[in-house]
Amino acid sequence: MGRRKRGDLMAGNDKIRTFIAMEIPANIQTAIEREITAKLRRCNVRCSWVKSDNIHLTLKFLGDTPADRIDVIADDIAFVIEGIAPLNLRLDGVGTFGGKSPRVVWAGISGETEALELIARTIDNATLKHGFPHEKRRFSPHLTVGRIRNPRGADELIEKINRLEIEPIDFTADKIIFMKSELTPHGSIYTPLREFSLKLFPACRPKE
Repeated sequence: MGRRKRGDLMAGNDKIRTFIAMEIPANIQTAIEREITAKLRRCNVRCSWVKSDNIHLTLKFLGDTPADRIDVIADDIAFVIEGIAPLNLRLDGVGTFGGKSPRVVWAGISGETEALELIARTIDNATLKHGFPHEKRRFSPHLTVGRIRNPRGADELIEKINRLEIEPIDFTADKIIFMKSELTPHGSIYTPLREFSLKLFPACRPKE
């Protein structure tokens, strides 16, 4: 399943599941599907592969979020990221989390990752006053490609990942999305609640 258009998203719900993410351009999503997911699907391992149009770069997972706090949280996010420039990033590599019993297959992100980490930390601080605790782990920029449900067959998967040669692709990340996430038997449905564009203040733009 993919994204839904924003409609009457919160009617009758006290809490909704949400996260904040950097939007990934369609050409990068397509490249991941073609160069990574399609090739690794052939492995004999039980894995839920993320649909290409659902691939995103998570900045902060909030989880259960009071529906009546969505707007004020979104306003605070908009305030703290105001004036931040778009980022030059790169799709770069593939790997797993979890050692010999991997749980997640990821596509790597390089480029302006220090600025990306600063944005994630800024959003983390902004949501603290709304009752969402600080992230315990240091931010690790990556795109989740698949979630491994059973480690059986993981050796074959890791071996194939080690042989994959991914051509790095540069891209610009200029949009952050406050997303609603619905878990269904057919996969996750993501619905944008608010979108925030990254752009420098006019006075901050470099002189030509």
